[in-house]
Amino acid sequence: MHGHNSKIEQHSAVPTLDFLSFPTGVLEYTALKSSTFSPQELAIMTLRMAEEVSTQVPADDFQALEDKIYRTIELYKSAQEARATAERDVKRLREQLEEREEEVEGLRRESVGLRKEREEIRARVEKMLSHIDHMTQEQAAS
Repeated sequence: MHGHNSKIEQHSAVPTLDFLSFPTGVLEYTALKSSTFSPQELAIMTLRMAEEVSTQVPADDFQALEDKIYRTIELYKSAQEARATAERDVKRLREQLEEREEEVEGLRRESVGLRKEREEIRARVEKMLSHIDHMTQEQAAS
């Protein structure tokens, strides 16, 4: 472009990165754009990379990373247990709430029935008192 030939590079180098924030060792990644690797070549490259990482990163740093991973796993397990407990509690409380709602509805129906019965009894008592009062007035008049 702009009158000169641009060549496509055969190798692409990625800037060096600090491996997992460890102070020692830098890994570089380069790949041929036009090449494909056999499974054997890929396995050998993977082993070489693992060996390189293990020589570049001190054992103390691996131990610290391992400790962090185990703490994270334990926190995750604790969170799962807490969630399971909370879900069981929610289920139990919902069941209790449903039972209480049914109980309240039954008590409400009973209360309405008792009020009705009380009004009927009151009306009957008032009717009897009215009859007694009427009989008393008739006797007094005679």
